[in-house]
Amino acid sequence: MINKYTLSRNQNVKYIRDNLDTFVENNLILSRYADDDPDRETAKANFLKAYEFILDHPEVENDYKCLLKLHEMLMEGLDTGVKSELTEQQIEELSQMINQPAKANLEIAIDVMLYILEKRLFSDGDVRASLLFANKLMVDTGCGFITVTPNNKDVFRDKLKEYKDNKDYDIKDWIYKYCIKGPKLEY
Repeated sequence: MINKYTLSRNQNVKYIRDNLDTFVENNLILSRYADDDPDRETAKANFLKAYEFILDHPEVENDYKCLLKLHEMLMEGLDTGVKSELTEQQIEELSQMINQPAKANLEIAIDVMLYILEKRLFSDGDVRASLLFANKLMVDTGCGFITVTPNNKDVFRDKLKEYKDNKDYDIKDWIYKYCIKGPKLEY
């Protein structure tokens, strides 16, 4: 798998800022926040805060501490617990996923996202945290952005279930084709 976009971090940040409202809306829909959900505004504010953190802090290392910080931001004010630590095994596995030298940065981000979703590292908010953390990796390496549009959310959930049930790696190619976004660059 090759990187779909090769951007500078600044180009990637500009693209995300230009489309942030759409990306946040996509995240809200994927996270099952209906328009009339009483927690929708809190969740929306949390997504915005987490995206600002990603965009404004390239110096933050992409590790389990960053993942936990993003999860904490995403769950703030919602009636769910926030997990404050991972096991040593989870930390090691996550580190190994992030530091795969033979893979493209985009594929690493997808692998990390799927790892978080498969292992269910959090009691709530796995989808949110996995997308935000994968996007931190994407932004920092100029690979574009992962977003699941509303018209693809059901397919994404079906493919994710199939992946969890029998490790159907087709999901990575599907994410690559339908969920990786970036600016249209003129050459």
